[in-house]
Amino acid sequence: MNTLIQLRHHLHQHPELSGREAGTAEHIASFIDLHAPPHALLRNVGGHGVLAIYEGQQPGPTVLLRCDMDAVPIHELSQLHYRSQAHGVAHSCGHDGHMAIVAGVALRLAQTPPQRGRAMLLFQPAEETGQGAAQVAAYLEAHPHLRPSYAIGLHNLPQMPLGQVFLRQGTFAAASKGLIINLKGKNSHAAHPERGLNPSAATAELMQQLLMLPQRDGYKYFTLCTIVHVRVGEVAFGTSAGEAVLMATLRAFSDADMQLLDRRAHAEAQQIALRHGLGLEVSTVEEFPATVNAPELVLLAEQACQQQGLDVAHLPQPNRWSEDFAHYARLCPSLLFGLGAGEQQPELHTPEYDFPDALIAHGVTAMEAIARRITG
Repeated sequence: MNTLIQLRHHLHQHPELSGREAGTAEHIASFIDLHAPPHALLRNVGGHGVLAIYEGQQPGPTVLLRCDMDAVPIHELSQLHYRSQAHGVAHSCGHDGHMAIVAGVALRLAQTPPQRGRAMLLFQPAEETGQGAAQVAAYLEAHPHLRPSYAIGLHNLPQMPLGQVFLRQGTFAAASKGLIINLKGKNSHAAHPERGLNPSAATAELMQQLLMLPQRDGYKYFTLCTIVHVRVGEVAFGTSAGEAVLMATLRAFSDADMQLLDRRAHAEAQQIALRHGLGLEVSTVEEFPATVNAPELVLLAEQACQQQGLDVAHLPQPNRWSEDFAHYARLCPSLLFGLGAGEQQPELHTPEYDFPDALIAHGVTAMEAIARRITG
């Protein structure tokens, strides 16, 4: 276990943002090649992804075990000896711990390969932007011999008992997307705003209408709209603003509700822009489908984890955050489960967060147990 802790500490010290994980990928590939030689080790999978394949003795299903590699643009507040050495970048979501867990499963599989089928261990890039899983899924579709029969992923859950496994039938994590709305008017001198077209009033109105969208009827489950950025004009006291940018994040527990929420947001933007005589451009970024667990895998994971003496609980509600793991569901039945990171653990995406080393062993046990239940 010390080897895995050292691996996590190194990864924690050298975080890399989404799409820039070249150093992380090289370190992971070298670690796997040295400590847990697979039957095949593929690089540049869907970007900087690394795929280690362990073959069984007999034909059977292929299980994909996935972890994420990227860090987030947060300045770490820590005095840890392994604190981030990258200014303004940190593993404040625990992906360093996720990688250590899957590397630990690799150590086990190198010693005792699957009885049948094969296990493919994926170190996936660009989870935070919602692009990584989609790119990897496209790669696997383009290489049919690598297409998995099942996909398994995990995410640590702060504020939950350390090592407790959390499952959920149906939606495990919300759908989300970023909405960028540009309102285009006309600049004028600040002394004569009537000679231009200032989008300030329209921006204020649109903010209020977007925040009220989840209160409308027609949704089946939870929805949310969060304003994340607003800019009107430039800092020039002699100039009346001629353009505004509003950014919001939409969330929903089902893809159908997300589609309805998105349509309504677009409609509000169009109506308000038209009413104020403004030009309008709307775009979306970082789209995450809802992560929906396959029922048979929830049952299989519960039995496998309980057999290993792990405490298993079921979440009453989906997580509000999103995960691009949802893209693997278009390839095969998939399961994303949670792993309690400690009731006193700071929340994800905060400057104080640090993945607990004690959680690595629990994660290895859970992931290996589920994989071996599938492959024998």
